[in-house]
Amino acid sequence: MATEKQRPHSSGRVVSVRLDDELIERLDALSARTHRSRGFYLRLALRAALPTLEREHWEQRAVEFEDRVLDRLFHQLMTQLDEETPPKDDGAGADSAPDVPLR
Repeated sequence: MATEKQRPHSSGRVVSVRLDDELIERLDALSARTHRSRGFYLRLALRAALPTLEREHWEQRAVEFEDRVLDRLFHQLMTQLDEETPPKDDGAGADSAPDVPLR
């Protein structure tokens, strides 16, 4: 958080992340070969990856929403059908087989 004496840097705010050694070595090798900074490639990677991650997140959220809506509608429909269907009493008793159409 910036104070009165410390203003935000013109190139952006600092975010700290922990990376495993292999990623750091690969990042450092790329940076050395191209004479670009770690930060340059980290920003580039985030800009490239975030749209995909955001799209996948929202697609997953949409699927979860649709699933919840479909589950709720199915439950409502089944409840309504159960309430509208009077119980069958064919006088055969509880041991008789239910009426199932044969194909």
